[in-house]
Amino acid sequence: MFKEKYIPIKLIDIFHEKDVNAILDKYFDYLKSKSLSDNTIKNYFRDLIEYFDYLKQNNLLPNKSIERNHIRKMLSFLIDKGFSKLSISRKISAIKSYITFLEKFNYSKNNYSELISIPKKSKSLPKVMTKKEVNQLIKHVEMNTKKNLRDDALIELLYSTGLRVSEIANLKIKDINLEKSEIRILGKGNKERVVIFNNKSKEKIIRYLKNDKRFISIKTEALFQNKFKEALTTRSIQRLLKKYLNFSSINSKYSTHTLRHTFATHLLEGGADIKVIQQLMGHSSPETTKIYTHVSSSTLKNVYNNSHPRSFSKIKN
Repeated sequence: MFKEKYIPIKLIDIFHEKDVNAILDKYFDYLKSKSLSDNTIKNYFRDLIEYFDYLKQNNLLPNKSIERNHIRKMLSFLIDKGFSKLSISRKISAIKSYITFLEKFNYSKNNYSELISIPKKSKSLPKVMTKKEVNQLIKHVEMNTKKNLRDDALIELLYSTGLRVSEIANLKIKDINLEKSEIRILGKGNKERVVIFNNKSKEKIIRYLKNDKRFISIKTEALFQNKFKEALTTRSIQRLLKKYLNFSSINSKYSTHTLRHTFATHLLEGGADIKVIQQLMGHSSPETTKIYTHVSSSTLKNVYNNSHPRSFSKIKN
């Protein structure tokens, strides 16, 4: 059966041939065997659209490695589309993965993907909400608690755990230990970890499970469900957060990932060890967590003023 749920129709329609569809189908199985998340697999296919477009426009087949003389032209094609460096890097990674698959399963004898260079990413610090903004958001959600206990529990949990939106969407009632305030998470690459949550989250989850019968069916197992008693999708959770950000008059460009960054940054500013944050975030490499060692200028000033004997706050004259 063809995996329409993961492979965009736009990608299928570029060649619209049975042989190509069969290759994409097998590529899906290959990605699935690598224990990648559903979102990652969807993104891999989505990022192949422009590559397939280029192949079609240049009368090339998608069952072979791109030839040397087309690498520069293909990169120019992506740049001319107006994609950012980050998007181009992601698309090139997807192309390399696909070409490696073709070689591995003997569709192609050559693999020139190593010659495709990934543009260096410009380092940018993650967006982080201030503590005032977080409190403002949560207060606004709490004002609507009678209408929706689910949303109140969900947004509090996002901030108190720093979970990825996919992890929240896949969360099952049985994964939560309310007595210990712990959640067992199956994260990226099927790696299991335990995260803890605060008393506020515990109170709101208990209240939601006891009283919000509209959104809970034990048959579904998911902790956060929609009105059809199905698990909330990642897209639904993102839309839900955007709604409350807009109602609270907070930057609507913030996202579920912003809350994740905020969780880590606020922990670090509160004195948490970077290794503890790495474990809670589910990062396999400490390098990924090091991005949170950036400190806001206001925090820097506060630390300086409180710690240095000749700081501005301590010198009167």
